[in-house]
Amino acid sequence: MMALVTSGDDAERRLAEALRAQAVGVQRPGPSVSQAYAPPRVRRAPTPEPGITLRAALLLALLAGAVLGAVLALMSFWLPGALPPIG
Repeated sequence: MMALVTSGDDAERRLAEALRAQAVGVQRPGPSVSQAYAPPRVRRAPTPEPGITLRAALLLALLAGAVLGAVLALMSFWLPGALPPIG
């Protein structure tokens, strides 16, 4: 037994074909044929160079300065006379 194809079935079939064609990348030629067949351009972020960055170096220097300052302050507090007088 053969079913009749209604306009709704035909519309569904055309929609399914269009979605399938879009999924596999088939494009209808538009005004610019070169754009229709050109591969998409992918912009990749530049890879960071190996090694230490400027931000990491500055953060490390700030941390080292804070630690050195704290150590000198604690030494002058706990061990009076251990550090030479300034000026």
